[in-house]
Amino acid sequence: MFLLSLTYFIKDSNMTDSILPKNLWLKILIGMVIGILVALYVPISDTLKPWVSLPGDLFIALLKMVIVPLVLSSVILGIASAGSLNALKSMGARLIPYFILTTAVAITIGIGITSFVEPGLAIDKSIMAPAEKITTQTLLDMSIPDRIMNTIPVNPVEAQLSKNMLQLVILGIIVGISLLTIKRKTTKTFRDICEFTQDLCLMVVSWAMWLAPIAVASLMVKAIGTMGMSALSSMALYMACVVGGLLCILVFYMIVVWVVAKRNPLIFLSDIRNAQMIAFSTSSSMATMPVSLSVAEERLKTSDDVHGFVIPLGATINMDGTALYQATVAIFLCQIFGIDLSLGETILLLITTIGASIGTPGLPGVGLIVLATILSSIGVPAEGIGLILGVDRLLDMCRTTINVTGDLTATVVMERWMHGK
Repeated sequence: MFLLSLTYFIKDSNMTDSILPKNLWLKILIGMVIGILVALYVPISDTLKPWVSLPGDLFIALLKMVIVPLVLSSVILGIASAGSLNALKSMGARLIPYFILTTAVAITIGIGITSFVEPGLAIDKSIMAPAEKITTQTLLDMSIPDRIMNTIPVNPVEAQLSKNMLQLVILGIIVGISLLTIKRKTTKTFRDICEFTQDLCLMVVSWAMWLAPIAVASLMVKAIGTMGMSALSSMALYMACVVGGLLCILVFYMIVVWVVAKRNPLIFLSDIRNAQMIAFSTSSSMATMPVSLSVAEERLKTSDDVHGFVIPLGATINMDGTALYQATVAIFLCQIFGIDLSLGETILLLITTIGASIGTPGLPGVGLIVLATILSSIGVPAEGIGLILGVDRLLDMCRTTINVTGDLTATVVMERWMHGK
């Protein structure tokens, strides 16, 4: 199937400069609907399940294959394209506070909606799944100084092999800044290598996109088969709080796009729909990042220095959807366990969630691991995570879509602030 898709792409590659197939969003939507119908009405044996999930797994594997070289080359070229250290300082001084502000807004929305609706009071505790032991403790056991030290790529090769995205972004920033301070004549060859690497990675992404509709159908069958309809119905009010909060963030983004970036929100949503569809189906900001870069360049028409810097950094530290989800779960579990948070504890929850969301790997399911840190800060038993496991996959798909939308929103905002367009 991949070879057939590749052959078709090569035949059609001279017809368009875009690396994405035409009407990709519509094809993905059709694949999503087919996947849902198959999951609900077609019985699939245990023998066939690995084969059904194979296209989706191959699709995600292809995207993950190019993440490391694409992150490095994009960050390096994005910073080097700034032209000067002063321009880079100007962008960074605006971007980081912007990320913190939008994350704080997302958390406040999550806390507000969950506190008002109180979904935890309507839950039948008998549906609680067995507590799942969180075995990935490296991040949770680190002190704040250790976390800061963990951002420094002491061994760049190890950072690439372990796919530590925050370290890779820091490495790219250091190399990019170095290129700005070295004479351009001596850096031309290295810049050309980075450009070739970026183009090569995006070409692989374009081939993968021809698999996207089939892959999305496969991923939807797998997701619904994992969750089960009983878990969905019993957690409906909790899920409504999370999805409602995510929609509120989306509205907030559209206001920002309209007021700050001076763009039409409806046109903006139309331009980024391919990235949103991929984010929803893969539940991975990192897997979606190559598509986000393509969308920013081809559809949003942002500058290389802006999207090359904002999107890789945003995919690493800007997780508004995840932050809202984590705050919502914390309040939800407090209601279930009868824990009343004071104003000070609520503020602590906000600060802890902002810190925990920074550097959360943009991969499926990682939010559950980071969530344990937040729960411990307010005295909620980590075993409560077992209650939300059944529906986490669907909510992961939704919050990842908002994470990616937030990165693209930040891109057009920075484009407006840096270049006035």
